[in-house]
Amino acid sequence: MTSGFLRTSSGQLSYAQIVTLLLLVVGVGVAAFFYFSHQRESETITGSMEFDGQQMGMHQQLLRDLAKSENRSFSDEQVAVLKRELSLLKGESVTIECTLGDLESCYLALEINLVFEASGWIVEEFLFAVQSTPGKAVIIRIRDASMMPRARKLARLLASAGLSVTTQIDSQMSFHLRIIVPSDKPPSATEAPA
Repeated sequence: MTSGFLRTSSGQLSYAQIVTLLLLVVGVGVAAFFYFSHQRESETITGSMEFDGQQMGMHQQLLRDLAKSENRSFSDEQVAVLKRELSLLKGESVTIECTLGDLESCYLALEINLVFEASGWIVEEFLFAVQSTPGKAVIIRIRDASMMPRARKLARLLASAGLSVTTQIDSQMSFHLRIIVPSDKPPSATEAPA
């Protein structure tokens, strides 16, 4: 008559097996409790805030507030108008570009990015240009002339929000639609040798 580790000789559950099952059930229950309480806590911390009638994540709101602290920026009223108009084209794709190392350019690009995403647009990529495009005018670059009506509508929307905007066609571009936020600072002059 041999007995297994978890079974008695009569085939009933042993004390060790009962304790093991009890610990397993309690362990699963505790893990589930911590998982769901962490989910609820996470939703509270990064959860959504009411923003112009739409939901915007707290981290997006903080990033937008940081972007607004710089020169070129949108007011809350301008954001509401932009979101209302842009949401009519939700599902469209756009790429946004700023100048690497230029905080003002990148903050405005980030703000544009957040407004487009909150309006249901798909931001395919957020790019950092190594070479600066000087000027204050935001550039809407499209691949071909068939997209000009959409580019003009976007230009009017961004201009109504206080930005200077220009449109360009670039048949060599890999994206259909790109919004470029140039650096509004003049390029730094290299020192001439003495």
